Amino acid sequence: MRRPGIVTGGVLGLLLMACRASAPESPPPSEAISPADALARREPVDSPFEARPGAQALENPSHEASIPRVAIAQSTTATAPSAESIAKAPEPEPEVESIAEVEATPLPIPFDGQERITLRELVTELEHVADEIARSPAVRADYDALVTSFGLHDTEALYHDYVRVKLAFEATRDGGLWQLRWDITNEKPNSEQIWKQWRRAMVSEDGPMQPTAIAECDELSALFAFVARKLGVRHIGLFWPQWNHVVAVWTVQSADESPVRIVVPTSQIFLTDEDSLGTTGFDPWTQKTIYEYRRRDVKDSHRLDGDLARFFVEQARRYGGLPQRELQRLRNERDRSMSQL
Repeated sequence: MRRPGIVTGGVLGLLLMACRASAPESPPPSEAISPADALARREPVDSPFEARPGAQALENPSHEASIPRVAIAQSTTATAPSAESIAKAPEPEPEVESIAEVEATPLPIPFDGQERITLRELVTELEHVADEIARSPAVRADYDALVTSFGLHDTEALYHDYVRVKLAFEATRDGGLWQLRWDITNEKPNSEQIWKQWRRAMVSEDGPMQPTAIAECDELSALFAFVARKLGVRHIGLFWPQWNHVVAVWTVQSADESPVRIVVPTSQIFLTDEDSLGTTGFDPWTQKTIYEYRRRDVKDSHRLDGDLARFFVEQARRYGGLPQRELQRLRNERDRSMSQL
């Protein structure tokens, strides 16, 4: 005879065994894989480092080159602008060419096609050249040095006059831009004979450097004073540092409004090859009075050959903006060249 409890227990036992047989077996506790072991074995686990390959390298910029390509692509995708924002982005501004890259507009040929030029026309063109060289940093630097050396009252009016004095001086001096040559002539202290010589002067670009006129020191100084006055500069006169020698002097005001005399050596007689505008080789105060040169040596209607007038303007435009030291060097070279004739 069977007991009911035993039958029931047997049935329950059989059912429990059947359930255990159908359930998947779990690994033993000793075989559990840690995140560190999984990373070493490249097993897929729920690890924050595996979700962002190369994240540690991104935190250190020096390791950026070792970032996997996928990591770079993901970073680029995350920061790339949308198509809509690209469409709305402003157009980039065109690059502005540098001054050196912009081709300078060629200046018109002075007196183009004219066979004869009046003094009035020549002076007008020289005024334009003076305005051009006034923008030269080298000319401004030479002016600043002169102002400092003589303690002058620095004004725009003084600079305006300085540029024209410098232009007239470099053009009319012995061996200057207009290729005048010093020699004894025993002429009066004015520039009339120079203007007469210029009526027949010839300018050759191919042959040796020829003087456009021969003049003595007093004639050269008178020519400088006459041209500078035509350009609007006042208070320029003739100075005799020796009984047989003449230069010019430009009188201006110092910072305390006392007169300052600046020597303008139109030749190198009794001076060195390095003496130029503002030289201290002569003491201009040894002459009690320096009278302003106001003589009208030629009329405004006086005519020059067109080629000669063009040469005068082109020389002034080409060299007028150079530093004083460089102009002095070129003057000495012209002097040596014309001395060989």
